[in-house]
Amino acid sequence: MPELPEVETIARQLSAVLVGRSLQSIEVLKEKSWQGEQKLILNQQIGIVSRRAKILRIQFQNEMNLLIHLKMSGQLIFVDGDKRVGGGHPTADWIQALPSSHTRVIFTFSDQTHLYFNDQRIFGWIRMITDSEVNHLFQGLSPDIIDQIVTPEYLFEKATTRSVPIKQFIMDNQIISGVGNIYANDALNLAKISPLQKTKTVSLLKMKTLYQAMMTVIDLGIKLGGATSDEKYVHVNGMGGKYQERMRVYQRTGRPCPNCGVMIVKTKIGGRGTFYCPNCQAL
Repeated sequence: MPELPEVETIARQLSAVLVGRSLQSIEVLKEKSWQGEQKLILNQQIGIVSRRAKILRIQFQNEMNLLIHLKMSGQLIFVDGDKRVGGGHPTADWIQALPSSHTRVIFTFSDQTHLYFNDQRIFGWIRMITDSEVNHLFQGLSPDIIDQIVTPEYLFEKATTRSVPIKQFIMDNQIISGVGNIYANDALNLAKISPLQKTKTVSLLKMKTLYQAMMTVIDLGIKLGGATSDEKYVHVNGMGGKYQERMRVYQRTGRPCPNCGVMIVKTKIGGRGTFYCPNCQAL
């Protein structure tokens, strides 16, 4: 599933090409992928493209919105002649003719450019709602790790009664949004904290170190356009991120720790693959 840096990158790239375009038509090829009354946004101009948590938001000038969640295998690909912009789950759809067998919704703009929503597993969704409905929905979400409200003190206060491993805590969307598995592994390594340590035993000083580490890896992820897991599509122009070239421990079992050189090991925490150094991240 795309993490915060990947979704933020898609939002920024689509903002550069979608803002100001007028929507001419919508073709829904899979009803499960779409919710809403199409006519409410036809012939309307896009004003803002943004992100909240892992949800993409396309705002129209008539106070209607499209909220899009890519889930496990979703993609948004804008096509203007030979130019392609967007991202999501890396597959051959990045480079092959569109629409494909995975295309679920097609947006056509007044200048005959297109935005394709592809989704192999059909877990993703597009919902059309009003500004007020968006505000109500977003109020119920936890803050992003990059929001100003999230501080070491905020995290320390939330952690005082939690016995789960610290890795599960920083990935808990009820606490903070945006720290997915890749960045949680790397942040804990950068902070030299064991992913197995019980959350309530993490001191305020250690929480400050972990907070700075999370901010560092998330910021690097955004700068590098996120991570692209499938090597076949890493270098597709405008589509793939490069954070995978800078990963510290994620999927690096048997390779040297960037801190101390001891070999990285793998375990599972909360059902997720967890990579860490048994030396500098020892309990």
